[in-house]
Amino acid sequence: MQLKSLILLLSSASLIAACSQQSKKDTNNAANSSATQNKIVVDLGADAATLDPQMSEDSQSHRLMNDLFEGLTSYDQSNKIIPGLADKWDISENGKTYTFHLRPGIKFSDGTPITANDVVFTYQRLADPKVASKYNILINNLTNADDVIKGKKPLSALGVKALDKNTVQISLNRPDNSFLAIASLWNLGIVSQANVNKSTNWTDPKNMVTSGAYKLDEHVVKGYILESKNPHYYGAPNVAIDQIKFMPIEDNNSSLSQYKSGDLDITYSLPLDQYKTIKTSLGDQEHTVSLEGMYYYDFNMTSDKFKNNPKLRQALSMAVDRHLLVKDILGQNQVPLYSYATDTIDDGKYAGLDYEWSQWPREQQLATARELFKQSGYSEQHPLEIKISYNTNDMHKKVALAIASMWQQVFGDKSITVAASNQEWKTFLQARHKGDYDIARDAWIADYNSIDSYTNLYQCNNPQNNSHSCTPAFDKLLLQAQNTPNAAQREDLTRQALQAAMQDYAVIPLYQYTYFRLIKPNIGGYTPETNHLDHVMSKWYNFNQKGIN
Repeated sequence: MQLKSLILLLSSASLIAACSQQSKKDTNNAANSSATQNKIVVDLGADAATLDPQMSEDSQSHRLMNDLFEGLTSYDQSNKIIPGLADKWDISENGKTYTFHLRPGIKFSDGTPITANDVVFTYQRLADPKVASKYNILINNLTNADDVIKGKKPLSALGVKALDKNTVQISLNRPDNSFLAIASLWNLGIVSQANVNKSTNWTDPKNMVTSGAYKLDEHVVKGYILESKNPHYYGAPNVAIDQIKFMPIEDNNSSLSQYKSGDLDITYSLPLDQYKTIKTSLGDQEHTVSLEGMYYYDFNMTSDKFKNNPKLRQALSMAVDRHLLVKDILGQNQVPLYSYATDTIDDGKYAGLDYEWSQWPREQQLATARELFKQSGYSEQHPLEIKISYNTNDMHKKVALAIASMWQQVFGDKSITVAASNQEWKTFLQARHKGDYDIARDAWIADYNSIDSYTNLYQCNNPQNNSHSCTPAFDKLLLQAQNTPNAAQREDLTRQALQAAMQDYAVIPLYQYTYFRLIKPNIGGYTPETNHLDHVMSKWYNFNQKGIN
């Protein structure tokens, strides 16, 4: 399919008329009904892959963990770190020892005390090789963490200990200004040792004990998830909404339809081709926010097609017209990406890492891409056959079809054949981890405002390195950076490390995200405009009278 035809097809496929005043009235009436029930219904975007905070690795699971479990620290709607289960902490002069003091009298949802031993258990569980969390990278700076994670030392050797029932001491290998932010993340949400050890099925709603503002009432797989307010939560008096119902809606058109009919109060994602119409008709309810995250494609570096063919990987990366992709296919103010990190992370310290060829005229890019493709061994006589894998989602499908069309147009239909294949979310995650794909859709939303939130993606054998690549020069330079006390030298070495990884072309950076959400006018307390990490907690929500007739 020609690219111009594809764009016309994508832009006209699902156009809708502007919402009428009647539909707005219906929306407000439905919102009034939700307020009466003191329940908010939220689109989750897909079903959560897990309800275990230490095993959580996807956006859907993270959203639920934000409600059900809380860390030693927490954060506000501007992503600033604030006290969590610990109301204060001390940091040693060398920056390597953190002592956290738990809030007096805090309890789990079953009324049992939250103690320092539960904190130690949670951190050890994340490091436990038997648990094999993909997010154990968060604590790899704790003393002995590497050996504990690899099973070379017992869990008790990990740099976390209870000084008394209300005091926890955590020891780091090296100072890390991001550690308080790491301690706020879902994977370090504190679990009850007694609850987890009591049952192998402890995440079942009948069994789960939580430490966050909400507790789990029901979980119907691919149906819904229902939470209710945790009466034992230390901040319960300030939690306004009694129930949160999450709907795992993968079809963006269905999400929009349910929002308009009043069955949803907050959307997760929306149809790309209706963006302008939605902004016009529901402008007071629409929120577009820049997101600290990147959308990219992984090459399967265990595949014979790609692992020893850097020219092919570079050719395919250069052939993608990112400006056309974000302007004509997506159109939600996304930013083209030519680097392995965004220009905005760490307050802009790592801007300007883009590939040199990103500044070339487009014709020069294409000529070089065609020559590299030829040198890689592919042609009409020896065509390349590849498949783009993605999880079921309208946006991912459109991106895959657009990029497939670009490659076929640049290299010729007879030189390359591209298929697009969608999979259910959990199946897709497993296939990507196993390397069971050619090229896979990937994305990373920074967990905290530090370059370390991106560098993990490119380390050899890192569980979040879904391309299964290994660039020894990157690992060496990054290790030097992490062990350098001088901030300027650390930044320079990290830049060099990223540049080394980029020359390997194991992934194709595509664009920096925005997120596009509808929120009913009667819902207050939630201000996404300042939340560039999109970390959301239901305890912020309340009902106001705005927009209710």
